[in-house]
Amino acid sequence: AVGTDAEIRGYIGPRTSVRDLDGDVVLPGLHDLHIHALGIVQPDVCDLQSAPVTLSELVPFVRECLDRYAIPDGEWLMVAQWNFAVGNQPDDSYRTLRAALDAVSLHHPIMLLGNDGHHAAVNSAALALARDQRGDVVGLSAGTLAQEFSSYRELIATDQDGEPSGGLTETARALVAPAGYDDDILGGADEVETLMPQVAAVLAASGITSIQDAAVRPETLDAFAWLESHGRMTFRLRAALWLPAEHSREPRGLEQIPQLVRRFEAARSRFGASERIRADAVKIFVDGVLEGDPMLTPPTLPNAAQLAQYRQPIFSFDEKSGRVAVDGYVDLDSEACERVRSDPDLFGEAGSAASFFAEFGFLPAQCKRSRGVLEHDEAFIRAFIGAMVDAGFDVHAHVIGDRAARVAVDAFDSVAEKSVAAGLRHGLAHAHLIHPDDQSRIGRLGLYVAFTYAWILPEYQYDMTVIPFVDQVDGTRGLYDRSYYYVQNVYPAASVQRAGGLLVAGSDAPVDTRDPRPFVNIQQAVTRSGNGHTLNADERISIHDALAAYTINGARALGQDDRLGSLEPGKIADLIVVDQDIVSLAERGDADRIGATRVRVTIFDGKVIFEAGD
Repeated sequence: AVGTDAEIRGYIGPRTSVRDLDGDVVLPGLHDLHIHALGIVQPDVCDLQSAPVTLSELVPFVRECLDRYAIPDGEWLMVAQWNFAVGNQPDDSYRTLRAALDAVSLHHPIMLLGNDGHHAAVNSAALALARDQRGDVVGLSAGTLAQEFSSYRELIATDQDGEPSGGLTETARALVAPAGYDDDILGGADEVETLMPQVAAVLAASGITSIQDAAVRPETLDAFAWLESHGRMTFRLRAALWLPAEHSREPRGLEQIPQLVRRFEAARSRFGASERIRADAVKIFVDGVLEGDPMLTPPTLPNAAQLAQYRQPIFSFDEKSGRVAVDGYVDLDSEACERVRSDPDLFGEAGSAASFFAEFGFLPAQCKRSRGVLEHDEAFIRAFIGAMVDAGFDVHAHVIGDRAARVAVDAFDSVAEKSVAAGLRHGLAHAHLIHPDDQSRIGRLGLYVAFTYAWILPEYQYDMTVIPFVDQVDGTRGLYDRSYYYVQNVYPAASVQRAGGLLVAGSDAPVDTRDPRPFVNIQQAVTRSGNGHTLNADERISIHDALAAYTINGARALGQDDRLGSLEPGKIADLIVVDQDIVSLAERGDADRIGATRVRVTIFDGKVIFEAGD
């Protein structure tokens, strides 16, 4: 029941627990529609915890982990939550990540796992382990990048001589990674009895009562099944099932789609009678990520799929301040660049890159034209989504670049009638950049968009890894000029909502931080501000819309709005109590205080599952 004091007083009996909230506020339980639940707890591993560190600071930290965990020679050291975008400043001792990690050890393969789940950094011992398609160890080098691994060039950072400099993204990580490595389960999948109750506790303390886990292998569902079978599942799970797709950039990749459908259908059937677990969605990665690396020479380009070509900035780095600046841009249409592209072999010999740099002020590698890469061939993406719709699955698509968003929207458009008839609801995750034309199409198709609003935080060093590659930045306009395409179309929440799209929320934890931090996300959705800047005020949404994204809209996207997502009689009692009125804060101009909101009580299915201490 919901009503006035007088209306509710009649329900109070001798066994009723009555609480005076004394100004605290009741909200519906929160829905996080893009989270990687097994990664939100802290395992006992070497963990940088997303701290920004210079390369000189990185070396002793990783070296201490080698000692603390007594890693034998030849064995791997995996380092969690490496902040790939902030920190990592080079110096005279360590010019590259590879050099820094080599200083730690040449006898242990070392991998830093990016806190975004897309980046990694490795040392020479790890690079030497790369295997070709036949399974032979050939190593990653300038030579094998030109031959066996040429299709991975845009995913592997190199130095001015074309040698790998340690940075890897996306599928390139798997070329060297140990068998069975997983970004999310760094504590080991065998630690279910320890790990899973902690996952439930973190969600409860965050006020999150329903989640969509955004990339769940069918076998990982065993961990959630254990939690449910032991009566300790205090959240509702919708799993977006995912399996790696081999050869998906080739015509033969289409042949595996029926097998993927069968695997996913088996997982869905397994939980058909479950009260807390559903496995009726699937995940597809359409592209990668939008961050380049301005600390390298040549700078690494982003790999997210873009409609326009990436620009080739010329950066300078001030070691004293630790800041990067844009000094200019490579003219990709110049005679020098035309020569590089017409005969790249001329610049493959030792010393040729240095002489080219001396003459032109940039390296031959900076003449490359790129629009990023799709994770799969467009035909595969379209066929995959079509097959999953035929099988009755909702599809959750990772898109970062505006070309990836267009490819996904095209695919969803092609199955729109079938999806409506089957009652399916598809969506996009992240949507870092969306072209205005596609913002309106998202609305017409009724797609949901799971923005991670906490990322809408202006942060100079991070933004230098993105904006100069998309727009031509100069000192007179600064980094956040409203005329830039990036600034106009980055996380376009208000425009998507006006067009008719459904705004939901996804923390993407443990990306960036293991903490799902729902109220930080709500604050950034409303303010889009920080560090003295605002990232396109026109795309702010109201506090009511931000709350809806975490509550009723999330329930709608999961097909649960008939029983969850709002405070209405007849709905399941998934409720939270928070320590401040975030609506009043926003409406009186104090929205920058919303992120400090704390959950006092979480009620799940009518039972108190979390109560904060004094």
